[in-house]
Amino acid sequence: MNASQADSVARAAWLICCNQSGVPPELPGGPRPVQAAVLGVLSLLVLCGILFLGGGLLLRAQGLTALLAHEWHASPEAEAGSDHS
Repeated sequence: MNASQADSVARAAWLICCNQSGVPPELPGGPRPVQAAVLGVLSLLVLCGILFLGGGLLLRAQGLTALLAHEWHASPEAEAGSDHS
């Protein structure tokens, strides 16, 4: 153990032993489960938003494609019935 490691260990031991504020020292691994839960919930919300918005856009695109296909199939009939003279 070098001098800097011994110094940091001594400081940590002093903070744990001689804490005058009355507040227990914060453990380094305290909020990790909370952060993981919040990250999981936000990830699910983003995934659901992408699925719903993407599904809506896909349905709209399919509707537009069907409309264009219907017009494309109807256009030769309209041209055959019209007289350009």
